[in-house]
Amino acid sequence: MADRSNFWKMVDSTKPSQLRVFGEKELLDCQDYFLEIQSDSTVPTDEFITASERLTLICSEIAIRHSDAKHQQTQRLTRWAIAVGMVSATAVIVFAFAQYVANRLPRENSPAAIKTPIVATPTPTASPSPAEKAASPLAVASPTASPKAKPTSKKAKAKRKARRAARPMPAGRTSDEAANPPAPGGGHGQVWVNTETGVYHREGSRFYGTTRKGKYMTEQDAVQAGYKTAPKRP
Repeated sequence: MADRSNFWKMVDSTKPSQLRVFGEKELLDCQDYFLEIQSDSTVPTDEFITASERLTLICSEIAIRHSDAKHQQTQRLTRWAIAVGMVSATAVIVFAFAQYVANRLPRENSPAAIKTPIVATPTPTASPSPAEKAASPLAVASPTASPKAKPTSKKAKAKRKARRAARPMPAGRTSDEAANPPAPGGGHGQVWVNTETGVYHREGSRFYGTTRKGKYMTEQDAVQAGYKTAPKRP
């Protein structure tokens, strides 16, 4: 049976501000004391109510401490789990890297992986036999093999034209002499005016309508335009 003489002393010592410094065993002893007070039917009403209040405070303090302990335990377990997971991940990475290195080294050192330089051996060309040389005389006298190859027909024509243009003009001929057939038109008393030299030629002259630049007009118009009669050449 609880000692009721120390009741109010126990009430003062179990105030909310003082319960935090109690140990777990002291809290359990106080809880048992106030439970015995509540179970006593001879306890006055005010003591019964006060005992109920203190019992509630003590129970809440015990519950808070248990929850804090569980929370701390949960945090410790979580930290351990994280540490174990990191260690396991590191071990897996190291093992995978070691396997990669172990598998790569034999491949690099294998004979198939070592590239040997391929040297192309020149094959001697077979010289033609005397029968083959006699059977293919055209190959010896081909235009590509001959240093004196004949020029093509176009080149020959161009050379001939150049030689003709470089020949000196015979005596008695001038640059006004016809290089082309007579210009169409003329006749009927018209003269051929050489607009380059400023003279005109009558019909029957070898320069009539054959100079490089000129035109037909009547002799009267030519005289009026300032053109003169071409001098007669021997």
